Amino acid sequence: MTLDVAIDQDLPEKILAENRRVHALESGLYLQRHPEQTNFFQTNVLRSALDRLDTELGKPQSEILDLGCGTGYLTLPLLARGHRITGVDLSKQMLEVLQQQIPRSAKSRSACIEMGVEAFLETDSKTVNAVVMSALLHHLYDYESTVRKICGKLTSGGCLLIFFEPLKQKIASSLRFKLHTLLARMDESFYKRVMRLKNIPLFAEDYELSDYQRRFGGIDPNRLIEILRSMGMEIIDTQKYCSRRYGLPACFATHLLGTQNTFNLLAKKK
Repeated sequence: MTLDVAIDQDLPEKILAENRRVHALESGLYLQRHPEQTNFFQTNVLRSALDRLDTELGKPQSEILDLGCGTGYLTLPLLARGHRITGVDLSKQMLEVLQQQIPRSAKSRSACIEMGVEAFLETDSKTVNAVVMSALLHHLYDYESTVRKICGKLTSGGCLLIFFEPLKQKIASSLRFKLHTLLARMDESFYKRVMRLKNIPLFAEDYELSDYQRRFGGIDPNRLIEILRSMGMEIIDTQKYCSRRYGLPACFATHLLGTQNTFNLLAKKK
């Protein structure tokens, strides 16, 4: 039991409820509010990650589970690649947006389930060829337990893609850290101006509890690797980079400053 729960026994439920509330607010404008997931830099990162996943799966029309699928950031491109996708999300509003975007030709290969990820993993016994998730783990109270349960849902040779998680680490160079921070402030300032011009409301303060793991600095990929290996998983690839609202700052930070704040991880069941 962590200190937080020792103080507040209802904390896990509060985090779940807050995520449900915040993502209901986001719903239809989610990706417009989060250009860091759709700019040219991140689009290339996503394409590369899905290409590698396809290579490891080695077959079309794999059965894939997308946990915390939201409005379809991973579901839609995976459907376009011919896979069969079941998306799970606690937000009814976000699932409604997703269902509207699924092409008619892919409807028979898709299913959406409105349920919290933890509850779904407790009740569903089906195994799949792959489990994917984007920006999910940092929303969970106990992400380590969740990852262990996810490993149990994979068939032999099945893949796990953990995508777009906040990286827990320190920047060793004080100069690089200052430049990293300055670039982040400029990127965020421009983003806020764009959102005001588009009349898109922001909910930064609402994420304080729903982005629970950010209060601890994010997710430690080394800890994830330990857990995955203990569950019989082989680590195929780990990618670290700097995510920014817009592509040019992300490129500059990643390739010139060499700073990182986000990671992806691909693992395979032995």
